[in-house]
Amino acid sequence: MKKIVLLISIITFLLYTFNFQLPASVKPYPKLKGAKESKLFSVKVNKQKIWTEHYTSNLEIDKLPDWFNAPYVREHQVMHIASFEGTGKLDFEITLPEKPGKVVVKPVSKGITPKITGNKIAFSCQDQRQLVIEVDDLPPLYLFINPEEKNKPRPRDKDVIYFGPGIHEPGYIELKDNQAVYIAAGAIVYGGIRANDAKNIKVTGRGILDGDYRFSRMVLIENSSNILFEGVTIRNSVSWTNTLVNCRDVEYRNVKVLGFGPSSDGINPAGSQRVKITDSFMRCSDDCIAIKAPDPSHPIKDIWVENNIMIGFAYADGVTIGFETNAEFVKDVTVKNCDILMARGGSRVDGHSGFSIICDGPAVISNILFEDIRVEESEIKLFELHITDGTKYGEGPAGHIKDITIKNVNWLHQGPIVIFAYDENHKVENIVFENCKVAGKPLVQVKDNIMKLNEFVENISVK
Repeated sequence: MKKIVLLISIITFLLYTFNFQLPASVKPYPKLKGAKESKLFSVKVNKQKIWTEHYTSNLEIDKLPDWFNAPYVREHQVMHIASFEGTGKLDFEITLPEKPGKVVVKPVSKGITPKITGNKIAFSCQDQRQLVIEVDDLPPLYLFINPEEKNKPRPRDKDVIYFGPGIHEPGYIELKDNQAVYIAAGAIVYGGIRANDAKNIKVTGRGILDGDYRFSRMVLIENSSNILFEGVTIRNSVSWTNTLVNCRDVEYRNVKVLGFGPSSDGINPAGSQRVKITDSFMRCSDDCIAIKAPDPSHPIKDIWVENNIMIGFAYADGVTIGFETNAEFVKDVTVKNCDILMARGGSRVDGHSGFSIICDGPAVISNILFEDIRVEESEIKLFELHITDGTKYGEGPAGHIKDITIKNVNWLHQGPIVIFAYDENHKVENIVFENCKVAGKPLVQVKDNIMKLNEFVENISVK
């Protein structure tokens, strides 16, 4: 045994010392039955063709509420999606019908510079999970690069609801203790997930759970524990997409969430604790991740959000705590190493921001860390801490915000940072900005023209 351990140590040392790379591997997924193939983007990775979907939302435009009135949501929303398994160094070649002009690979923090030759775009990357390709004014191309699947279930395994490649119409699936849903690559499952008072449940695979804009709150899990979502794409819900009510020990890993209609939040831990959301991608027409405490008897704590890419396409933050904060406390929340590509649209506090805390209820919100975050585009506000009177969504009273750290955050353009307390008894206090930048310049002082504060904000420092 000692010899084996020594051998592993030597191999690991050599890999790091000489920068050896594991062999590249690409596994295309099956064509999606019944889906439209992209004629705009032809994608090859390491010379292998990747089937690419031309996806169009099916919103009922004439039934949208009056407030959902931004021009970019009063039309069917279009995107192209290439999903596959890839490890190691990946060389992309994307062919278009004609020569492109401006091409941007996002997140820009990845530092990927594409090369344009005629009507082809080429670039390489390694250890990425999701990328967005923006070409001129064309619809975006989403690249979902999945890690190798391990421990895949088999169709006849006990307590596994298995969906192989093809189209499936199960409707809402009710999960009980120790049950799993597996959605294979190449599968589209029209329906949703339900669970109440369940333990040890999971939804995994590389396929698609599609609400078809028929199913409301596609994933609704209540009073449950030990929950895993891994690898799947969840899209086109009516209202909130993933709603976790009073749950414990939840993990979302490498999940892709696409939302198009009003209030299509991505993932909402509501009154839940010990929740991890990592390595995931959200493109939503409401907040991508919204941490809420609507029930006074269920406070929030221990939420971890890391390595995610978020597009708040309309009426959306990337990450927000609030509005609903009716419990005793919301505490111990970490948001780390995330890229927020967009945040825009109106809200009940005069517009969304890249990320925020909106205390709209009596909770004490404390011990919150935002670290290593890049905000590429935030239309109205860069960041916001805001205590309301508590009646925007509830019945009040006002709450408290304190002990907040914003560290190594880079906002790529100008805009206001808004910090508003409610009154002398409901303050925003003990806020630290450390090593932050706005439009390429260090944030160096509290009363900069960037910061908008009111008189009930106390003890803010910039380092």
